[in-house]
Amino acid sequence: MPKKNIEISLIISSNYRSLIYLYYLKKNNLLPKKIVFLKDIREKIYNKKIILFFKKNIRQISVKTFSTRQINDSKVTSYLFKHKSRMFIVSLYPGAEGIIKNRLLLKKKLFIHSHPGKLPEYKGSTTIYYSILNERKIWCDTIFLSEKIDQGSIIYSKKYPIPKKIIDIDQNYDAKIRALNLIKVLKILKRKKNNFMPSKKIKDFNPTYYYIIHPILRLLTFNKIKNV
Repeated sequence: MPKKNIEISLIISSNYRSLIYLYYLKKNNLLPKKIVFLKDIREKIYNKKIILFFKKNIRQISVKTFSTRQINDSKVTSYLFKHKSRMFIVSLYPGAEGIIKNRLLLKKKLFIHSHPGKLPEYKGSTTIYYSILNERKIWCDTIFLSEKIDQGSIIYSKKYPIPKKIIDIDQNYDAKIRALNLIKVLKILKRKKNNFMPSKKIKDFNPTYYYIIHPILRLLTFNKIKNV
């Protein structure tokens, strides 16, 4: 459970979502003072934009950079164990590279992750599309990461409107609702301080994981949005 005046840091990777997180955190005056940057040298465009952001805000933040995509890299985990912050917002790479596998690290630290789907009904990736197909609804749940994927304690859950521009779902809208949820969570933490308690871990009644959506199903989702 978070302690009073606990410091929250940020872990980002070289992707679009990280840029959106930085933008919204800065816009709401909630930018953490310490950031861990998992830098993939292949992502030149995102790296350039993220580094430019750092330069503009260098007086406000301290950045530790690792040249790796892997959150489980031994140098990264060693650094996190020693880090003064107990709580981290995370914007990691998709797939196995973004899954924290060190159980001790998950016990020692709290990792805040925004998931674009209502849990436990929609676990996995591209869950936005599946919830639209099934229910014509979009949700975002912000959770504390646990050993099991998308099964941690829920901090905040919200339903969002379906965007007018269907192309926005792929990147812009997905990242935006995750960021908006994070802003809400940080405001809750700031307001409640040591009295904050996340929702109890939900019993997982749904064994299904949704993976990267097939192009045909994606097209069906777009057609369904047109008729909303």
